Amino acid sequence: MNPFQFLFGIYFAFVSAYLSVVLSRVLRQNGRVLKKMDEGFRRMDEGFRKMDEHAEQRHKEVIELIAVLKKA
Repeated sequence: MNPFQFLFGIYFAFVSAYLSVVLSRVLRQNGRVLKKMDEGFRRMDEGFRKMDEHAEQRHKEVIELIAVLKKA
């Protein structure tokens, strides 16, 4: 192994180590983003569930009102 190949080997070892660190940071950041997105989606689901319950309640009230008006 001549010195030229040795220097290239060391250079690429440092480059690969640097890229490994950078990619690990990116993947960790993506994991945090995914967790925040999941939390946001859970909140949206909860909001939609509450809206559905409210709409169902209003629907029942309208049905009762129509029944009362029919009797009158």
